[in-house]
Amino acid sequence: MKATLIVACCLALAAASLAQDAPDYGTSHVTYVQIPGPAFVAQSSTAVLAVSNNGLTGQVLRVVGGSGAQYFTAPVQAPSGALLTSVRLDLCDATGTGGNVAGDLVVTDAFGNVQTTTVIGSSAGTGCQSILVDVSGAGLTVDNNTKHYSIVVSLTNAGAPQVGLAGAVVGYKLQVSPAPGAATFGDVPANHPFFQFVEALAASGITGGCGNGNYCPDTPVTRGQMAVFLAKALGLQWQ
Repeated sequence: MKATLIVACCLALAAASLAQDAPDYGTSHVTYVQIPGPAFVAQSSTAVLAVSNNGLTGQVLRVVGGSGAQYFTAPVQAPSGALLTSVRLDLCDATGTGGNVAGDLVVTDAFGNVQTTTVIGSSAGTGCQSILVDVSGAGLTVDNNTKHYSIVVSLTNAGAPQVGLAGAVVGYKLQVSPAPGAATFGDVPANHPFFQFVEALAASGITGGCGNGNYCPDTPVTRGQMAVFLAKALGLQWQ
């Protein structure tokens, strides 16, 4: 068995044992990030946080105290390189008319200029509901160095019954870095089936190859080498 496949299997097993429900490892698992209502920042002084019974019972919702539509924003926290897959809004709107809560996923550059806007949806007016939208087809790969990611929600004060935002949930998948244009190792050229994955290990500092500019993709991995791969890949430490 090729060395790269052995390491991949070991990484998967280690991830399963170290992380319950594999929240931070693997490229097929979806990790969910919760953004509660209080995390949304009001863009108007009349926007408020409604808390029933000191927050111990009832509902905790972002609502508006003034008239008209007002806006709230919250950042999306996901690691660079991750692919955003879904956004869910949890909201309440029992007005019967709907449209009093609406949200968008907004991507801006480093200076706040809007790059893309993905519509999440708006309330139906039938009570509390969750609106889920699949954004995996939008190709939103997180770049925390040059871009900002936010959920922007508008709330309209329609009087009783209450209209409000309970929170949002964002899903993402980790991805292997795209392959570079030039090969790092002489024995793993760009047309090699493991090229992208070997390059990802090299770029991450997990491996420096086997010497003389080669990776030795067909050489068996020893237990000592496996320890280096796993410790570096998972950032293992203890204090």
